[in-house]
Amino acid sequence: MAWADLTDVQCYYELLGEGDPLLLIPGLGTTCRLWDGIAPELAQHFSLILPDNRDVGKSIGKTRTPRMLSDFSADLIELLDRLQIERAHVLGISLGGVIAQRLAIDHPGRVNRLVLVSCSNHFWPYLTEMTKLLGKMVGGISLTAYQRTMELLGTAPEYFDAHQDRINQKIAAAKKSRISRRAVLRQLRCLAASEPRPDEYRIESPTLVLSGEYDVIVPHCYASRMARDIPGSVFELVSNCGHNPLDEAPDRVLPRVIKFLESKPNQRLGDDSGEEGRAGERGRPIRSAYAWTDRQCDSLAEAFGER
Repeated sequence: MAWADLTDVQCYYELLGEGDPLLLIPGLGTTCRLWDGIAPELAQHFSLILPDNRDVGKSIGKTRTPRMLSDFSADLIELLDRLQIERAHVLGISLGGVIAQRLAIDHPGRVNRLVLVSCSNHFWPYLTEMTKLLGKMVGGISLTAYQRTMELLGTAPEYFDAHQDRINQKIAAAKKSRISRRAVLRQLRCLAASEPRPDEYRIESPTLVLSGEYDVIVPHCYASRMARDIPGSVFELVSNCGHNPLDEAPDRVLPRVIKFLESKPNQRLGDDSGEEGRAGERGRPIRSAYAWTDRQCDSLAEAFGER
């Protein structure tokens, strides 16, 4: 464990394992503890870089307030510079997946292979309403109730029923982490302000997109549409899982992730044909990104009680 004194954040991070570098970006209001269940297995194959995002966990923001998710991705690029890492694989989940997209768009030469879990590249009306709901929850109920509701929304029903002890442990751990409401609301506000324009949405890295069958926070239809916008990407629907398939089904998901990250440049996931899979083969490509309007941003700000 260590801290890097970066331009806008005293960034906490952990290093684990040996091999090609793999940067893991946690999601909304979560810390690098999110990866505790899978880090030992991944560390057998990769050198893991496990940061806390700005103002969350042990990372302490400085004077400048983040306004867009590019501020968070800039923190991570600066961390890679500090560690003297030129290129890395990147895996991001939920909000971390959107930050990972921003990193890949703005710094394509720094990203080797990309894994995007439970995220989208566009605020469809459903996702807009879900974001508003999360903002109202953060500002209107206790953090314990918020964490329990997030577990309910983000967990597949059968897993939730069968793993109550595990769910309660995660809620207790989240409570101990003392994530501030302000930090979560700030992340949501940055998310709302950061949708890429159609003319700038270009991801060149080989990309694997994963989504859980029962994810209601970011349903898999939106992850699938995102995959169609990324040339050469591979979309994988993980059955009987919710918002975090890496946590609910690591025995099924981790081998797929590891195989993808270790595959040759032109090798398709799941076969030996030497051709990268194209998400567009699964359906007609959809253009799915446009800039948020001022009215939409104002609506989200009102949900946060900031107007």
